[in-house]
Amino acid sequence: MGKDDVTYFYQKSWSVIVKLLCVEKTYCIHHGYYEKGIRTYVQSVLNMNDFIGRLLQLETKGNQTKHVLDAGCGIGGTVIHLAKKYPNVKFQGITIVPEHVKLAQNLAKENQVTSNTDFILADFNDTGFSADQFDAIYLIESACYAQKKQMLIHELHRILKPGGTLVIVDCFRTTVLLNQVLNRFYLWFCSAWGLPSLISIDECEDFLKTRGFQNIVMKDLTKNVMRTILRCDILGLPYIFSILFRRMIQGKRYRLEDDPAFLAAASFCSSIIGLKKGITYSAITAMK
Repeated sequence: MGKDDVTYFYQKSWSVIVKLLCVEKTYCIHHGYYEKGIRTYVQSVLNMNDFIGRLLQLETKGNQTKHVLDAGCGIGGTVIHLAKKYPNVKFQGITIVPEHVKLAQNLAKENQVTSNTDFILADFNDTGFSADQFDAIYLIESACYAQKKQMLIHELHRILKPGGTLVIVDCFRTTVLLNQVLNRFYLWFCSAWGLPSLISIDECEDFLKTRGFQNIVMKDLTKNVMRTILRCDILGLPYIFSILFRRMIQGKRYRLEDDPAFLAAASFCSSIIGLKKGITYSAITAMK
């Protein structure tokens, strides 16, 4: 999957993504993090942003952390949320989707955080940034879109300052082998969400160690995001019937991969694979 494929995926699926994930309220395209005191879906999504801030230790390292990169920022929701909370920190967001850059820039103006935010069109596999530029880097559900994960880790290490923190929050494969049926669900899940594939969390750890990252810590967040997953399953039910109806009407002309409803309808695939322990949702932190 290349840049054009990812851009096409978001252009095709954007209206469904907005409805499914309440993007108009959160500006975010990621799971919600549920813990004590968090009740609503919107609260959980914003709490995931706060959780990223905690992993980056922005509260305790506020004086040391001056420049933070969101690699794969979407329309800038996490950047804007953190920029409000930490006005002394400079946040930069990059994405390969042109429409997202424009939306993020407009949202930054609306939320009055243009002084400590910046959004540009750039590929996180080849950013063009100088070496040792950022105090911290985070990727929230964006690393999974990298065609070559090892290349991504290499670039992130290059642009991170010595002693800097890297945070990756994402879905990962486990070592559980999937049978033919479950593997079909897995392929549907990847296709529906525009993903080339998922790597295992162990493989990601190996890539980090090989590149020279240290103090690697992994935390399983599956239980914390389960309510988000179940919510998408429920909201996806009408889209399943929509797909069946369109397929019946269009016959051989119907292409599942081109139907925006495919994304929502395939949400249940991750639940099924997750129940079989084939996918995990985890946070990884590491230091250069």
